[in-house]
Amino acid sequence: MPFERMLDKEPKQFEILQRIMGYLIIALIVIVYYFTSPVATYQIYVPIFIGFIFLISPKLSHWLEYKYGAKLRKNVYFLIDVIVVSIALAAVHLSLVVTFIMLFAILYTALNNKISFMMGSLAVLIAFVVFYTNIIFIFGFEDYFQQTSPELTVLSFVSIILFINIGNYYQSRRIKSVEKQKNTYFNEMNRYIELSNQLSRYAPLQLWQAIMRGETEAKIEYKRKKITVFFSDIQGFTELSETLIPDDLAFVLNDYLSHMTEIAKQYGATVDKFMGDAILIFFGDPDSQGVEQDAKNCIDMAIAMRQQMKFLRERWIKMGYAPLHIRMGISTGYCHVGNYGAVHRMAYTIVGRDANLAARLQSAAEIDEILVSDETYKLVKNDYLCAPKSPIELKGIQGKVRTWQVMEKYSASKNENQQWFDYEYKGFHLVLNLEEVQNFEYSELVEVLEKMVARIKVQQKLTNAHGVARLNAEDEVKTTYTSH
Repeated sequence: MPFERMLDKEPKQFEILQRIMGYLIIALIVIVYYFTSPVATYQIYVPIFIGFIFLISPKLSHWLEYKYGAKLRKNVYFLIDVIVVSIALAAVHLSLVVTFIMLFAILYTALNNKISFMMGSLAVLIAFVVFYTNIIFIFGFEDYFQQTSPELTVLSFVSIILFINIGNYYQSRRIKSVEKQKNTYFNEMNRYIELSNQLSRYAPLQLWQAIMRGETEAKIEYKRKKITVFFSDIQGFTELSETLIPDDLAFVLNDYLSHMTEIAKQYGATVDKFMGDAILIFFGDPDSQGVEQDAKNCIDMAIAMRQQMKFLRERWIKMGYAPLHIRMGISTGYCHVGNYGAVHRMAYTIVGRDANLAARLQSAAEIDEILVSDETYKLVKNDYLCAPKSPIELKGIQGKVRTWQVMEKYSASKNENQQWFDYEYKGFHLVLNLEEVQNFEYSELVEVLEKMVARIKVQQKLTNAHGVARLNAEDEVKTTYTSH
């Protein structure tokens, strides 16, 4: 419908249409006054003037906004409205009902367009000048503030009701439309965020965040940086995969990868890729804390992974799976890091000698061993106890490579806030991770440990230094008598 299409216009377009409607109403009122009032003279020319404004209004609006902006356009058009109303009031000799209706309409327009107090004051001054100019030179000093004829009264009230209701209906319709758009954008944004979160799982977290912040672009480029590379895999996993059904194999692998990835995230590592049970991780790009601190963070992460692997191994054994162990290799050096591939499909990864060296060190490591290159050792030797290993030849690496085995982190004094406890002796194995214990579980743990201590003390009383059960006093006397 034409009326519905009019209400679907943009605010600027509807403003022009509503103004034209107002001008037509004013012209109609002046024409009725001309034919019903005995003192009418030149009022018939007012509609001609309004028609001229009607014709130039759209082009003038477009020119003003293009040249000076929307704010100035609104102010200029408000002044034009004031001039038209002033001429019309002078033409109808301030007929009471018509004057009230027109002043109410111009006030409604000022509020609706948010006209400033200064501009309103200027408009009042212009209105007086235009009004008295028309009285003096055109319409003459007739009797003013006369009773309005019934025809004009009805027409004025019908016009103001129609003018304001159409404006209010448009505003209400516009608010609903904006609210609908807002909900649509909100839903699209939530959908976008959800999809982004899903896609982010296929790329390193730091890279995805940098792209979302606009700090980097998804294009083929790389740079040369000194980074610390970590490579690990599960010893015996290939053999295990041949004995497990696919569902069990997928459970073990995902359980392992999820825990290792979470640890890597805690230490700010960039998880490059998963290759079966192998994990490639590096420190130093896109975020870096300095070459030395990156190397230390990598060592801390490897130690945490080794500890976590003990928990996983104990759990897997209870579930009926074979005991699995981890091997880790770490190397520090210059690599090329960036996006490689094609425009439509690329991967963020590292290329270089030390990436290969980390993989070779992992292959040469013993089970549960963290094997590091000499360059990495030089960066962390003051904070970690490392045992030297015999230089080894590695595939693809020229010359023998000097390696070190990371044992543990130096501690100046006993850490009373220690979160990890791992003690193993024949017949006894304690593995405790306080980070995974909730507050309400402390009392239960204390009770279990107290029972264990009490049981060990009882066993100590029941056995002698050789581990043989002690006899009662009566048994010892009988035994002695029999021997004689």
